[in-house]
Amino acid sequence: MERILIDTDVILDFFFNRQPFSEHAAQILSLCESEKIEGFVTPVILSNVYYLIRKTASHEKAIFAS
Repeated sequence: MERILIDTDVILDFFFNRQPFSEHAAQILSLCESEKIEGFVTPVILSNVYYLIRKTASHEKAIFAS
């Protein structure tokens, strides 16, 4: 199985529907969900995503999205 590191921008493209990359981000995450590839993130990526989502949403929504 192919293993990939999922960058902060891929996650943000998906959550914020940033065009033209959101469709590709969704495909990457879908491949991970269907276990066709194995995706990894680092603790720093998770904290960056939380910080950026938290700027536009409540703590509860940011935790749920993460």
